[in-house]
Amino acid sequence: MSWIVFSLALVISLSIVGATGWWRYAFAAFAISPKRMTVEKLDLRVRGEDNVVRVNSILAHFLGGFKQMISRPGPMQWKRDADTLPSLYRPFWHEGAAMGYTLRHLFRYDAASFERQIVRPNPEFRYLYYVGLGFWSGMRNHSPAKVMEIAERLDSMHRYLVFDGYGFKLAFFDHPQERAALRPLDELAGYARNAAYQGVGRALYFRYMSEPELMMEEIRRLDDAATDAAAGVGLAAVFVNPDRLHVAQELGRFVPAEWQPHYHLGMCFGLKARSINDVDEFERNMGLASRVVSEAVGVSVRECDRVELLARDEKRPDGYQQWRRRVTEWLSANVEYPMAGVKAKVATSTSTKRVTESASAFSEPRP
Repeated sequence: MSWIVFSLALVISLSIVGATGWWRYAFAAFAISPKRMTVEKLDLRVRGEDNVVRVNSILAHFLGGFKQMISRPGPMQWKRDADTLPSLYRPFWHEGAAMGYTLRHLFRYDAASFERQIVRPNPEFRYLYYVGLGFWSGMRNHSPAKVMEIAERLDSMHRYLVFDGYGFKLAFFDHPQERAALRPLDELAGYARNAAYQGVGRALYFRYMSEPELMMEEIRRLDDAATDAAAGVGLAAVFVNPDRLHVAQELGRFVPAEWQPHYHLGMCFGLKARSINDVDEFERNMGLASRVVSEAVGVSVRECDRVELLARDEKRPDGYQQWRRRVTEWLSANVEYPMAGVKAKVATSTSTKRVTESASAFSEPRP
């Protein structure tokens, strides 16, 4: 009788654990400790107390989102916790959560489910989700062909950010020890390779934040991929410092002339992403900049939105590439580098807040 009672109790207990999702706490063993991911541990060239604190906090929030996604019973606990975080770090939490999506689903990946469960409910962080998914592919050492397969059925415009995340991982963790680590990126087809090297540029920004000359040296070693990496650096510089736009502007002075249009593009895309993440916080940050700089940012974000909508409506297979090319050309013609002012009168009557609200209201990604 005692054996029957014990067996029944065990079955009931296991059923409760399974039904409530408590078993997911076991996945916490897959989490990465923030103590292993710091400026010091990773040997990042980051100096200055403010910069070190910021980068360490970014890394901690990224890992926090990943841990919450994989180990909490509630499927949306990571989202609820993200809502309580400072606006500066919230996007990195969402990015880390997206990295954990496949692990939470026991390594089962379905593009339609990822779009439905992660991207569409939170469109303001849509860019971060694709990057996080690509970062996971890098952590899993997926082949270029596998990453192409993963991205294939995602949103036709934004799926290229998967390759960005993949390139970031290889450059951030593997490239410092072994330069050949970036070779898989050259096996990516078409513009996927360009997007991957944009991720490499973002990684190089984190690795050499306080040594811009060395950063430029590393980019130059990338040969024909240097312009894409420069764009990634520009994006990272403003995305990490949305409240200190002068940091990205000062770094822009170190960028060789031939890369400057691409660095400028990266700045524009990074600012657009921040404007979508939190409209009110973005408006406050723009209030810290001078009027001419804020005006330049406002018209640039608006144009980036306009071109994105046009490129999407055209339904071209190279829509993402066309989007970036057109915005690059527009910036070169209309905005002083690096986001220093408007060259000519470019319909500046629309306030920055109205521009960013329009960006935030952008339609949900369509597969």
